[in-house]
Amino acid sequence: MNAPKFLTLNGKEYTILRLLGKGKGGYTYLAERDGIQYALKQIHHEPCDYYQFGDKLAAELGDYEKLSALEISVPALLDVDRKEERLLKELLPGETVYQLVLRGTLEPWHLEQVRTLSQTLREAGLNIDWFPTNFIPKDGALYYVDYECNTYMNQWSFEHWGMLYWSRTPEFDAYAKEHDDL
Repeated sequence: MNAPKFLTLNGKEYTILRLLGKGKGGYTYLAERDGIQYALKQIHHEPCDYYQFGDKLAAELGDYEKLSALEISVPALLDVDRKEERLLKELLPGETVYQLVLRGTLEPWHLEQVRTLSQTLREAGLNIDWFPTNFIPKDGALYYVDYECNTYMNQWSFEHWGMLYWSRTPEFDAYAKEHDDL
């Protein structure tokens, strides 16, 4: 998939440097304006076999509010273009937990923090997307770079699903082999 060269957000043009990732709800690009880099998410409406959506933008904004209210470390939401269904987020530089697991450099504090985060969210009746590409450690804190959260279901909790991808398990290695572009 080729990234666009430019995207506008509320009338301001951003240069698109590259695709950062594609999720169930949108494409996230590394964007730049006036020498500052951002994460710019474009909501998409592509079908997803295992997930049902309503209003994706409203869900994203509501999820951001829920996570912020719980003081979960997420990148700041800087701007929203409702008409174009675009979000401008603070860019968190650094490697994802996925990259750290791949290299064998995940540290014990990363796992401590994700387990604490899991408990906090479980107590609030929520799950997030525990896949390690959604987490970046920065300044001693583990940031969840997506805003998606859902009603808690034990089968999708960190302990029952997410942790399968936070170390070199057969599940992680199979995913890495299939997605060598990450």
